[in-house]
Amino acid sequence: MTTRITQLSQQVINMASRPDIHLYTTQTPNGIKISITLEELGLPYKVTKIDISKNTQKEPWFLEINPNGRIPALTDTFTDGKTIRLFESGSIQQYLVDQYDKDYKISYPRGTREFYEMNNWASHTNNLGVELKLILPSFSSSMPA
Repeated sequence: MTTRITQLSQQVINMASRPDIHLYTTQTPNGIKISITLEELGLPYKVTKIDISKNTQKEPWFLEINPNGRIPALTDTFTDGKTIRLFESGSIQQYLVDQYDKDYKISYPRGTREFYEMNNWASHTNNLGVELKLILPSFSSSMPA
């Protein structure tokens, strides 16, 4: 019984320190997506601007947060009181909705028709960047100079 009370007390303390969100980003479409999500949810957060022209995203300290060396990335205090690191805009958005959108400001309850329809569009917009990266190089190489 005492162990369970201690665990519950620790969870309450951990929840009191949440959110502790730190966004690592720059002014790109994917970076801005996360800022918009945070603002719509009304969450407090800190921002570190990543200068991709200087390859800041490839520095060791950043690679500890995102081994892919890309923005956006985000850290937060998870429910267990430890830091969680997140990267890829779709993954970050899903985390923010799952953890903080309890009133469904920008999402719908899991299992509803609206949830799955929203998920179609969220997946589409997150994959759109990949599709463009695949199409544009071949398109631009076939363009006359």
